[in-house]
Amino acid sequence: MTPTLVAVDFDGTITTRDTLHVIVEEFGASGLWDGLEPRLRRGEISIEDAMSQQFAAVTATRDEVLPRVFEHSSVRDGFTDLIAWTTAHAVPLVVLSAGFRDVIDAVFDRAGIHGLEIHSNDIRFSRDGAELIFAERGAACGVCGTRCKRDVLGTVRDDAQTLVYIGDGISDRCAARTADLIFARASLAEDLTAAGEDFIPFETFHDVIGGIESAPGITL
Repeated sequence: MTPTLVAVDFDGTITTRDTLHVIVEEFGASGLWDGLEPRLRRGEISIEDAMSQQFAAVTATRDEVLPRVFEHSSVRDGFTDLIAWTTAHAVPLVVLSAGFRDVIDAVFDRAGIHGLEIHSNDIRFSRDGAELIFAERGAACGVCGTRCKRDVLGTVRDDAQTLVYIGDGISDRCAARTADLIFARASLAEDLTAAGEDFIPFETFHDVIGGIESAPGITL
């Protein structure tokens, strides 16, 4: 068994902007997230609740949505190099996302990225309203009380594997805390700093590659 597993978030981590926010701002109720985020951080609503409220007013078609996503959100610099690096070192890489598989696949296809293991929710766009399809993530987490990415990690990670986690947001908070090495930016970095937990900041995936290679205790 390979001794290291790399788990990476999609929206705002692999991408330069959160594609969910792009879609809602372009086709839904702009500014809605500003009211939802504090309630989500306090645990008053779940990620699923927040997403459902965000997308309640989105009535655009897929053909309308994807060009706007491509225009406003691209793959972060160095991600294809991270894929090549993990492949060269026989390190499995898995994408864990609270976002939508249809959008993820479209962004990856446009970037020439194929064959990654992806765990996410999904969406069906239509003029009648967006239908959100939430992945089954088992019972509520005993740590955060929601159906979070920690449950997914339990299905893809061998107990012997060292975990490298790369993320940026609220949906990453619980799963990241199971990792041996965390790379964080944006609100995840803020949360970890406030909690006094160690992480490595990053802006590109070249930062991540360098950080993994120089980290003690990571076996390749």
